[in-house]
Amino acid sequence: MRRVAGVAVTTALLALGVPAQVNAQESDNISFKTKALEVSLGGRVQLQAGTSSCSEFPIPGDSACEEQVPATDLFLRRARLTFTVKINDKIDFRIQPDFNKVDKVGLKDAWGRFTFSKAFRLKGGHFKRPFDGFVLVSSTQTLTVERELAIRGIDGLLVPNITSFTTAFDLSDRDIGLEASGSTNNGVFSYWAGVFTGDSDLKFQDSNNEKQFVGRGQVKLGAGPKDLKIAAALAATDQGYETVTEGLQGRYHYNYELFADWGDFTDGPHAQLGFVFGDNPFQNRAGDDIDLASGEDFAKISSWQAILSWKFPVGSGDMAVEPIFRLSYADVNTDLSDTEVWGFTPGVQIFFYKRNKLALNWDIASPTFDGLRSENSFKARLQFHF
Repeated sequence: MRRVAGVAVTTALLALGVPAQVNAQESDNISFKTKALEVSLGGRVQLQAGTSSCSEFPIPGDSACEEQVPATDLFLRRARLTFTVKINDKIDFRIQPDFNKVDKVGLKDAWGRFTFSKAFRLKGGHFKRPFDGFVLVSSTQTLTVERELAIRGIDGLLVPNITSFTTAFDLSDRDIGLEASGSTNNGVFSYWAGVFTGDSDLKFQDSNNEKQFVGRGQVKLGAGPKDLKIAAALAATDQGYETVTEGLQGRYHYNYELFADWGDFTDGPHAQLGFVFGDNPFQNRAGDDIDLASGEDFAKISSWQAILSWKFPVGSGDMAVEPIFRLSYADVNTDLSDTEVWGFTPGVQIFFYKRNKLALNWDIASPTFDGLRSENSFKARLQFHF
């Protein structure tokens, strides 16, 4: 499979008539240009190691761990190539295969886009939904190693944060869809509005008649030496169920997001703050599995997360050190008491050259329900990027 993938990539480049000369761009990608089109090639390899406090046997009665797992793990988190092709000023598309499974190839981005004007662009294919600002940041630039409080041996909804909710509820990350987007000429206001398959089988075909609708608006303001971006998003997601008398039915659950991002990924301070709330499609208000056919109401969730960092140049080269700290709060059912989880993540990023870095995090999840103890995971990620 790896050999086939390599041959396919090589053949594709030859078919495009790529010249021998390669120019490095400011985007860090490699660019190939012909009379017909322009191709940019980027890539990332992320090698990750992690620990888990879910390594005890037998599992303690006051633990949220669902199973015993090895105390340490070493794995390939991501191995991706990104091909971005620009045909002219109106048409571009992107293909991003993922090789992190080693013996098989997955597909992340696969989309095309028509740009009619700066105020209106139309994208179709497989791409990120415009919900959860933390997920919309590239995995090569996220301030934390993992967007979730990822502790092996525990389901993400038992020790959740914002991204645990948005991922489990099919609100964020990639799906097949059609999206309109645009911005004002000065870039102060931007918008994204899309329709997606929602909860689809393996994310390549619909499993019901309903669709998911996601909209996002953002304003960008000057705030001292850094820009401040403030965004709000809404998602209406289909939830399928079946009855004996009426067959396949659907019902929507609704979720909302507020997100603020002050700063960027250059030197200096950076702060991100997100707030997600709305329906929990898995629970009713009593905390049991929801029965949509009987008309039960969705439970309500509430979560927020703040990440602070400060990037310091080191020496006279391109090296830098960036301490970070994340504080998160999540409540899986606001109608019940003691259903909250606090998350704490101290960490540091050591940059060797641009996005090539070593990131170290210690994720701590502290539930308030059922007298459960805190669980933790130390993570280290080595990233190579071009």
